[in-house]
Amino acid sequence: MNDNAYINALEMSARLTERPIRKAIKSLELRKDAQILDVPCGIGNHMLWMLEAYPDVSITGVDIAQTHIEYAKSNLGKAGKTDSYRCLTGDINRLEFPDNTFDLVWCCDGLYPGPKEEGYLAEEPYEILKNMFRITKTGGTVALLLLSSQKLLPGYPFIETALNAADSAILPFTPAADPELHFMCAPAWMRKTGFVNIEARTFTADFQGPLTEQNKTDLSSIINMFWTPRVEAQVSRETWENFKRITDPASSRCILDNQDYTGMITYTMYSGVVEH
Repeated sequence: MNDNAYINALEMSARLTERPIRKAIKSLELRKDAQILDVPCGIGNHMLWMLEAYPDVSITGVDIAQTHIEYAKSNLGKAGKTDSYRCLTGDINRLEFPDNTFDLVWCCDGLYPGPKEEGYLAEEPYEILKNMFRITKTGGTVALLLLSSQKLLPGYPFIETALNAADSAILPFTPAADPELHFMCAPAWMRKTGFVNIEARTFTADFQGPLTEQNKTDLSSIINMFWTPRVEAQVSRETWENFKRITDPASSRCILDNQDYTGMITYTMYSGVVEH
């Protein structure tokens, strides 16, 4: 996926997930002068939402892609947020900040352990979490947000279950993987790294028909991201053909055209407090 296509995908994701992410941000109840790190910050949407929720905080955004950093600066500048942030090119595996720098380290969709050759940022979470622990102040928080579930094919539970059972739909987790590396074991990752007061909270984005054309376009895109052609080889031909039939925008049976459509995506936030 080229840079422009990836940025478009990030914008699409932001439109679909804005509500649960804003709820998660609000739940943190940050103090007025908090110092925040957002890594990977992508194109800056979460930085913007944090500054809207907490106008007096200061945020540093770090992303490995320079194109994302430039886009984030543009987004924040257009929103009039000029003095409360900085955007830096950097690697989540090498966060070179002094000890005890941040009150909050925010990491959304950045810590799914998986093969680096397939684009994942780390093969295991512990070294990254140790560094996040180091740069967080005593009493500060590290928050990991991870996409945890979706229900997007109402009326077709057998199709959705079959698609979700395909190995390629569960990547980067594989049948041979250490169970502890599954993202829902994040509380264990944090406990082993020394965090205390570990919590898991889930936030939901609900979609209800009749959908706008933008909703339809975004949901169609994310459906195709969840269940790529790699899944096709692992389900029956009938299942795949029926899936394409009910999700193809050109099909008369497209479920996104149903005025009574409902669907949902959940994000789970795993947070832990630092005690040095």
